[in-house]
Amino acid sequence: MTAIEEQAASVVQEGIPVSELTVDDATRATQPHLPYADAVHAALAEIELLPDLMEAGTRRESAKSGQSLPPELFARLEWLEGHDDLATLDVQVEGLVAEWSHLGGWAIRSGRDLVVLDVDDLADPSTIAEAVMHAALCGLRCSCDMLPPGRWEHAAYLETALAAYNEREGVRQ
Repeated sequence: MTAIEEQAASVVQEGIPVSELTVDDATRATQPHLPYADAVHAALAEIELLPDLMEAGTRRESAKSGQSLPPELFARLEWLEGHDDLATLDVQVEGLVAEWSHLGGWAIRSGRDLVVLDVDDLADPSTIAEAVMHAALCGLRCSCDMLPPGRWEHAAYLETALAAYNEREGVRQ
């Protein structure tokens, strides 16, 4: 078991799933998506498709005009070029990245090729794991049958937390 898998064990407090990574109320308020990132990682671990790198956090970028753009919560999973689970030549050479943003949902990319997934922004982690598996085995433009998209079982809790986050940070959607 990897360190992140050990940390991915969730507990329930007041009806909201809480990641072991989010140990205090301040972190829960500023990083409410960590339990979702943990759940996606666990779904990937179930099918033995673990990324080389995983990060989750907040991006704060400045616009060219010097004004700050709204902060964006994200989760990023990366399989480096040459990873054993990457089967097609293009993906093997370029690597694979699955990325979630609370502003834009899910996308998978390899090199300059990008596919925005046609799934709920808070899709069931097993749906995301299957989409990544298909991309790793068949490439980004895989025409294989996919699981019917579903929502993460705790999506309603995360939506509430994201709405509170957006309100606090002044994010307009």
